[in-house]
Amino acid sequence: LNLFFTLVEDVIKYLDPQYIDRMAVPDAMKLQFILAEEQVIPSRAALLEQVKNLQPILDSASIQAVPDHAAKLQRLSQIHIQQQEQRQELTDRVKMLLEDYNKMTLLLSKQFVQWNEILTQLEMAKEAKPVAE
Repeated sequence: LNLFFTLVEDVIKYLDPQYIDRMAVPDAMKLQFILAEEQVIPSRAALLEQVKNLQPILDSASIQAVPDHAAKLQRLSQIHIQQQEQRQELTDRVKMLLEDYNKMTLLLSKQFVQWNEILTQLEMAKEAKPVAE
């Protein structure tokens, strides 16, 4: 029975994912790795300290409620997309109306210029007749 427990412990030890790492990487290599990373370790430690300090914010009720708002956000996103499409349609319609307005204004301006020329000619003709008589 003791042999069985010993074998089970050995099997558990061999199944541990870190066992291969411990066997494959000698301690001298681990030391070299740590020494190579020596300059960035303090900055990473500071970042971890910041994460630790901000943990209460991450654990807050507001952050915890984010998944509950996913459906509402999805619905709002769909409404936003629909409104963008409506805005584009409205923009196109306004652009078309402005183009029509500009064409109409141009045509009216040309017509007024023609009428002005006709009136000017008639006035000149009227003034010229009394002189000839």
